[in-house]
Formats: sequence, C-alpha cells, structure tokens
Amino acid sequence: MKFQSTLILVALCILSTFSASVTEAKQCFQKQNAREATLLNKKFDKLNKNSPCKTGETVCIKGQVAQCDQGKFVLTSCGPTTECFALPLVNSPGTSIACDKSEDAANRIKLARQCRGKTG
Repeated sequence: MKFQSTLILVALCILSTFSASVTEAKQCFQKQNAREATLLNKKFDKLNKNSPCKTGETVCIKGQVAQCDQGKFVLTSCGPTTECFALPLVNSPGTSIACDKSEDAANRIKLARQCRGKTG
C-alpha cells in the first residue's frame, strides 16, 4: 500500500510539472509582443508627418502620437517627460501605442522578452 501511494505521488508530481511547463509556454506570448513592439518602433523611426497612411492608423512620429485622418497624419504631443512608443501587451497577444517615459518603455519591452511582463 505504501509503494502504491508513493507511485501515485510521483506520478502527480510529474504531471504537475509537465502541466506547469505547457501552461507557461502557452502564456508566454509576451516575447512575441516584445519583438513586434521593437519592430514597430523601428518602423516609426522612419516615418514623418508626410508619410502615406490609411485612415484610422495610429503610429508614433518623432515622439508624438500620430493618427491618420483621410490620408494625412495628425500629430498629438505626449505629456511632459513622455513620448510615444509601441509597447508590448502583458495580458494578451499584441501591442499598444502609448505615451511613456523612455526608460519605462525600454524596461517594459525588456521584461516582456523575459516573459515577465506583469510588473504589478
């Protein structure tokens, strides 16, 4: 009986470890989000207010939020000490465009690359 209990306990431990690994792999979309945010920020570096755009598109241009209205970007300044960035989402796949401090944006991307995007 003791052997059977030990065997069941070992099997449960193995199953638990496997389950945790699969769950972690499934939930680590944050690395991809960090890649996408980095690529978007590089793309934004090449844009200017006269760049072609599609109505409804939102990007960052020279640290400002830029929304396309009828084929032309309309720029809106961020608050003091912040600028526009593409940032990785932490709770679901994707990115967002937001105003943030440069060091905070870099840290958010760094944490997402490590699958540690949830900071609080």
